[in-house]
Amino acid sequence: MREGIRYIGLTMKWLVTAKEKSESTQRYVDWLSRENVEGHLFLPENEVPPTASTWAALLLTGGGDVEPSLYNEPKRPETDDVSPARDAMELKLIERFLKAKKPIFGVCRGQQILNVALGGKLLQHLPPEVLTNHKGSQDVVHSIRWIPETAMGEKLGQALDVNSAHHQAINPQAIGAGLVACAWSVDGVIEAVEGSVHGSPLRAVQWHPERMQPREHPASLGLLQYWVALSSSKKRT
Repeated sequence: MREGIRYIGLTMKWLVTAKEKSESTQRYVDWLSRENVEGHLFLPENEVPPTASTWAALLLTGGGDVEPSLYNEPKRPETDDVSPARDAMELKLIERFLKAKKPIFGVCRGQQILNVALGGKLLQHLPPEVLTNHKGSQDVVHSIRWIPETAMGEKLGQALDVNSAHHQAINPQAIGAGLVACAWSVDGVIEAVEGSVHGSPLRAVQWHPERMQPREHPASLGLLQYWVALSSSKKRT
């Protein structure tokens, strides 16, 4: 058995948010299945459950932009593909999982909505000199640097490059309460955050581990194994 934790005979169930069912959203479910996690897609038309007791963790996935009024800013022309229904759904789910002290994980937009849920703000459109390193017709691969004193930095410090496909990011001057930046791109974009709010472990990344190649990349498989271990551990670090 390779390094990491494999939960033989145990299938963990995670709630996986998405705007709609599609090939891209299925990639998250397939990614989770690599470590015996059963991902259940949750869409805006679904009724938000009163509690999070059924689920081991919440995964907030990528997609369109977050409604800027949620962080008290006017909408810029570059902000698009906004889904108020998805925003509302994810904010309610975040509230439920925080109340249940369950882990919350985020990918790309997922990192951004988590930051907004905790009172933070976003950069609605990266400057041109930064955007070229993060947004392209295909994923852009670039290097990152970890903050070694952080939990994710200690666990994933060997992951030195990641894939990006985004034009928004967390505003470094307005990180959500309870979160700290634990990885940055060389051009100053926050690539990962972590924290704990009300006993709920929070971890999120700006890149897309579900479609990284090779599949064994430490920023993909290593990240997944770390998150699975975190959601299974009674002592969460």
